[in-house]
Amino acid sequence: MSEPERLHPTVMAMIVTRDFRDGDVVNLGVGLPLECANVLPPDREILLHSELGILGFGPVITDHTQADPYVMMVGNLPVTANPGMVFTSHDESFALIRGGHLDVTVLGGLQVDQECNLANTQFEGKPAGNLGGAPDLAYGAKRTIVLMHHTTNDGQFKVVERCTLPLTAPRCVSRIVTDVGVMDIEGGAVVLKETAPGWDPERIQGITGARLVIADDVHEVTL
Repeated sequence: MSEPERLHPTVMAMIVTRDFRDGDVVNLGVGLPLECANVLPPDREILLHSELGILGFGPVITDHTQADPYVMMVGNLPVTANPGMVFTSHDESFALIRGGHLDVTVLGGLQVDQECNLANTQFEGKPAGNLGGAPDLAYGAKRTIVLMHHTTNDGQFKVVERCTLPLTAPRCVSRIVTDVGVMDIEGGAVVLKETAPGWDPERIQGITGARLVIADDVHEVTL
């Protein structure tokens, strides 16, 4: 039987951003998490933060002729300079992170386990990973959301009982949003809250390494 369609990255990002609160300070990791910058709720003011030292920027600029070389986020990606945006020094930026002043960080993931551990910096077989600010962000934010595809390209599990890759940060993940569902980690268990259209809990369990606990009110994804 063929697999149901998986969620598009834009829809995945919309699931994440629908729960941002007015005034939240949010850091977005590179890759899939950056999709969130383009689908922020228009009725709420969300302050996007980059560890490079900018706060209050807008969407990523895809037309490089419109880019300002002084307004860049991690990965040397040019972003929109929103009214009121501020620059900070590198140490001030990390003081915001380490001081617990970020409301949410959205990071990609290679593995997440049922103990809330995150591995997202070193692929299997690679001699070393690129940590960057990920450990600070994952552990320092009030809420850490992992936005990732549910499995690898070759079908390996990414939501697992115990991470086998080197950890980026321990016991930090609150929520996992993938292309097949939404899961919260509660009390050492991965709780399935929402499913993508066409995906039932049994099918999602079949591509998940950790045992899923099905929420009493589990339902199809809503935006």
